[in-house]
Amino acid sequence: MKAPAKLSYALVAACLAAILSAWSIHKRYEIESENRAVSLAAEYETIESLAAAQSLPMDRALVDLRAQGLSSVVLSEETIGELIADGKASLEPYVDLTEPASVGGGPHIKLYPLALRVGDTGSLRRIQRGLKIRFGDLAMNLAVKGELVQLPAVSPQLIRTTSIGLNPDQAQVAATGGMSVIARFINPGGITKQGIYDTLEWARELGAKVFLPQGDEVLGRRDSLPDTIDALHRMGMFYASAEFAKIAGDTEMVEQAPDLVIRLHAAQTAELDKLTPVDAIDRYTRAARERNMRILLIRPISFSGPLGPLGELDDFVKKIADGLLAKGNTLGFPHGYSEPGIPRLFFPILGLLMCPVIWFVGAAFVESRPIRIAGGVLLVLLAGACVTRHGPPLMALLGSMAFPIFAFLMLDEFLKKRNSASLTNVVAAFWIVSALSLTGGLCVAGMLNGLDYYVKAKEFPAIKVAEFAPIILVGLFYFLRLTDWRGAMKSPITWGASLTGLLVGAALAFMWLRTGNDSGVGPSGGEMVFRNQLDRWLYVRPRTKEFLVGHPFLIVAIGMLARAVQPDTAAKRPAFACWIVLMLMIGAIGQTSIVNTLCHLHIPVVLSLARDVEGLVLGCIIGVVVWVVIKRPILRTEA
Repeated sequence: MKAPAKLSYALVAACLAAILSAWSIHKRYEIESENRAVSLAAEYETIESLAAAQSLPMDRALVDLRAQGLSSVVLSEETIGELIADGKASLEPYVDLTEPASVGGGPHIKLYPLALRVGDTGSLRRIQRGLKIRFGDLAMNLAVKGELVQLPAVSPQLIRTTSIGLNPDQAQVAATGGMSVIARFINPGGITKQGIYDTLEWARELGAKVFLPQGDEVLGRRDSLPDTIDALHRMGMFYASAEFAKIAGDTEMVEQAPDLVIRLHAAQTAELDKLTPVDAIDRYTRAARERNMRILLIRPISFSGPLGPLGELDDFVKKIADGLLAKGNTLGFPHGYSEPGIPRLFFPILGLLMCPVIWFVGAAFVESRPIRIAGGVLLVLLAGACVTRHGPPLMALLGSMAFPIFAFLMLDEFLKKRNSASLTNVVAAFWIVSALSLTGGLCVAGMLNGLDYYVKAKEFPAIKVAEFAPIILVGLFYFLRLTDWRGAMKSPITWGASLTGLLVGAALAFMWLRTGNDSGVGPSGGEMVFRNQLDRWLYVRPRTKEFLVGHPFLIVAIGMLARAVQPDTAAKRPAFACWIVLMLMIGAIGQTSIVNTLCHLHIPVVLSLARDVEGLVLGCIIGVVVWVVIKRPILRTEA
């Protein structure tokens, strides 16, 4: 197995693809730069409870929080059951004495199931409106006599759970305090298209700008989600998609209406309780800066302290606001993202420029000329399909795997020509490999550039495959290139080789579990402490597997490979070739991670690029130090 000839053609195409991708990424940067405003929000009930504990009126509490940076409050819908629980209404039988007397004397009494006695006209109007939204025609002609309102012939439980919208008094206090309103509603069973529209219109009348689902389902779930989207568009309202929340219908809402989406981050009290105040602040600021969360729903980190219950929340909000400002965000009401305005013709052109790299990588493993020709034709057709919405994800997937492998093919060619294990050659080879891998990441980011990716309605496909396939193929290429693999396959397995294989397999399995947009395996406590320190020391935290593992191992592997390809060591190459292959595979972890970083398309592209560059610089420094220390002993062993 060997690399195909004329790799220079693919190298030129890669450079042109990088330039074209940079233009696309610049358009994405402009969109992201226009949407840096973050709204700090808190739940109305929480603020009211803390203010009461500190003997402060609600309007004063909102003024204080506004001064610290809070700009939104979350109002949840109220129900008839809550009015009853608060003593503002009561259920009782409804008797109508207005009908004529029955035969045999005495009045004809018509007994309806239930009526509701309400103490004030404001609540009465809310109840009437809520019943009409919930029950439609059943509630269109309900009689009202003084404080008594007739109820539809439904069960008491349905009556109690009927929404009566947001509390208008709370909405008025929020508006007076300069706060935007985020409205929360459940999804009542059987709600109609008109009911959805009336619910959101009612919220908009009270000043709501954002709809946030309450409970387990989005309003309108399932078949009426298009009606919810239409109503939000007509109301000029946004949809808040809560990060990490498992809400039925949220995925569909984000996919079908990405222009309405504002992503929201919240932390439960139980989660905050496990964090130090500094880490809790970092959690919120990182969510906004690194994952484009534009609403931060803040819950108290302490319900007591020297500043008082509300004072502690004031202080927490201020520190989060200061952290956001220090990281380049602004405070204010956010808006949705827009399309970057990239012409559709751009994507097939970029796909065509990626084709030579993908083809050359495939040709390195397939020597059959007919298969190579067929593969080239298919790649050109796929590039043409990038004019549609279905072609770019597949082309990006192929590119994400091909560019890191191509980088290692170029490494082989580079070291053949240099024929030296000098530090200068080793470092130069490292940066060539890394630049080509970074080019792959740029092509992915340039190809998958659109509103759907900004709000995570779409994600990079098969991210685990893209990260692990190059590692395996790089190992296969160099194993066949450097070793007597036929003889090795016939040789007995030693205990050392078995143990090494188990360790490598376990490490790859752990990486597999940790890889992905939503990995199910989180970092340990010690790792979190280390990450937090890196976040504080550096512009952005580089990925540990890059600067502490992949890049240092790659520099050492390049040094050993540079020595191995020299004529005077060719005869001894099998003695240490397997170790070179293993270290190149570990080095490939860092290279695939470079591409993987830019595959997280909901993260600001500037941060992804900065993360890659910081990882490369730190990893290069560590690798050079390690190579300088171990170079002589290794070369003496090989001699």
